[in-house]
Amino acid sequence: MKTAKTVGLALVLLLAFSGPAMAVDLTNRISFGFNNQLSFGVVGGGDVLTNAYMTNQSFSVKYWATRDIGIEGIFGFLYSDFENVGGWGLTLGGKFIYNIIYEKQLNIYTGGGLAFLPIHTYDGDHGETNTGFGVMAFVGIEFFFQELPNLGFDVETGLQYLDFDEYRQFGSYGGGFTSFGIRYYF
Repeated sequence: MKTAKTVGLALVLLLAFSGPAMAVDLTNRISFGFNNQLSFGVVGGGDVLTNAYMTNQSFSVKYWATRDIGIEGIFGFLYSDFENVGGWGLTLGGKFIYNIIYEKQLNIYTGGGLAFLPIHTYDGDHGETNTGFGVMAFVGIEFFFQELPNLGFDVETGLQYLDFDEYRQFGSYGGGFTSFGIRYYF
């Protein structure tokens, strides 16, 4: 009973002190940020390309052309070397984003993305270069604190397919269940 009263009081205070219920309109706004989407890591050894593994770290620029439609450019990079085994990789990608639900201080969206993933790995004198690609479909939310209206936090989940020569990966988006991002809007 005490828990129910505490929760009830918290809800009353939250409603009493919350601002007007308006969705966040990002029309013609651009943001710069960091996210865990459409990127990868590299290791060498043996059949080098089949020993590539996925991480997910990239910078992004997001632009909302209208209230509903946005685009996002993604750039990630990685270089690794340990005892003459390693490599480098780039992520050059883009996403199309469509807002489907507007709530107070957050937007719920869906979309798809495509990335080109050039990679070079080496193990001693043996090296390989290849360009893979990634395709994704997702749903996500972008949340804003009322006191920080230009700082957006997003979380996405969905499906992703990655292809490098003989190495293929399909699964939940980002190689894990969710991907997190943070960005500042101008």
